[in-house]
Amino acid sequence: MTTCLRETLACLTLLLVTSVVNAAEQGELLFSGPQVGEELAAFDAQRAFDESKTVPVLDGTADGPLLLIFVHQVTRPSIGLTRLLMEYAATKEKEGLKSRLVFLTDDPTDTKALLQRARRALPQGVHPCISTDGIEGPGAYGLNRKMTLTVLVGSKGKVTANFPLVQPSIQADAPKIGHEILKVLGGTEAPSLKEMGFDEQRRGMVRPNMAPEQTVAEHDVLYRQYMAPVIQKSATPEEVEAAAKAVEDFAATTPWFKQRVYKASQLISSSPRLADYGTSDAQEYIQKWAKEFAPPDQPAGLERRRAPVDDSTGETTKESSDSSND
Repeated sequence: MTTCLRETLACLTLLLVTSVVNAAEQGELLFSGPQVGEELAAFDAQRAFDESKTVPVLDGTADGPLLLIFVHQVTRPSIGLTRLLMEYAATKEKEGLKSRLVFLTDDPTDTKALLQRARRALPQGVHPCISTDGIEGPGAYGLNRKMTLTVLVGSKGKVTANFPLVQPSIQADAPKIGHEILKVLGGTEAPSLKEMGFDEQRRGMVRPNMAPEQTVAEHDVLYRQYMAPVIQKSATPEEVEAAAKAVEDFAATTPWFKQRVYKASQLISSSPRLADYGTSDAQEYIQKWAKEFAPPDQPAGLERRRAPVDDSTGETTKESSDSSND
């Protein structure tokens, strides 16, 4: 793959993220699972790593706080957020918090094999279950199969917070969910990502024995997790500011990420589609990064060779990509 094409694909990741987020926001409000104040009905599921053992999932949770996660789709972002939340919940076990993890599937055998292969990526010390009620999950729960995750926080058998997530993001979602967990434990302040156990520096590093395709995949996940919250059209100014600060802090210690944000911001701010990206506050940050994140040997706001942009897609044209490799 040529350098130009690789850079273009990196920029287009942000375009894809935006289209997914906007599609969700333009539709109806998202619902999945019982709403706040509704009861958490009992249901059974199969233990993922115990041969044919079916258990009552909510057994022992009726009298205290609970974190219940339904995984509709197994993706890197969904597993990343799930692992962080479940491991954070484990640190609150002595305070009475119970946690349960259920995978939804129409093929339990295949999912069981998948989880066996991915066992090292799953939360440590957790006994995941596989739904025996098919891809829709327990009938009494009204889960939405279009979600990627449905995260429920409860207390004394009732829902206190519900998070239906199409595109899970550690940066955008973990602190909100962590806040609701602390509320049912009697707390008031939202935890920081660091307090929840998220090590930004370590996750940004490339392991020496990592294959190139793994490196690219993990970079893609991190990039989406940081950038998606910035460009959500429903974000408040405070949420945009917090998400942008996370981007800038991570970029300050992670060269590949800073370069990728720069290239995407350059492409977007020089195209007619800037207004499609988040709120006016988000657009100001995009324009800011197109200048401030420029490499030292390159004038701020200018690329070595600016490629024409297709107004309908925001992508660089194939013709320009080809010519830049001459």
